[in-house]
Amino acid sequence: MIQIQSIISLMELFVLLAFILLTFIDLKKKEFPSVLTSGLLFIVANVQFQNIQFGLLAFILAFFLLEAEFFEGMADIKIITIMGFFINSLGLFLVFTSMIVIFGVVYKILMVKVMKQKKETAFVPVLLAVFIALLIIKFILK
Repeated sequence: MIQIQSIISLMELFVLLAFILLTFIDLKKKEFPSVLTSGLLFIVANVQFQNIQFGLLAFILAFFLLEAEFFEGMADIKIITIMGFFINSLGLFLVFTSMIVIFGVVYKILMVKVMKQKKETAFVPVLLAVFIALLIIKFILK
């Protein structure tokens, strides 16, 4: 019989691979089909249902960041919400929030000041970096 923990680990790997794919698509085309993120959100929400409170908190955080013009687009909201389902404590959620803000600010500064890119920038690479950092922190805390 397959253990719950191994299913969660497989789900983390699946989501990581999906985020890598979405990062490449976002960097290349600056958009991707909504069905990819919606389908991923649906699958993660069903498998990680025990962490729904952190998924909802992540959604509220993402909506707030969208209104603050931190990023543009519904895909970023869905991806942040997906990551929220992998959080299992309030402390980890606060670290997650800090990472999104710090990584995002550094990325925006690099894009605007160093790369001289003033148009819309892909934000999914930042979210991929946050997700990798989140998985590393969860592994260390085990």
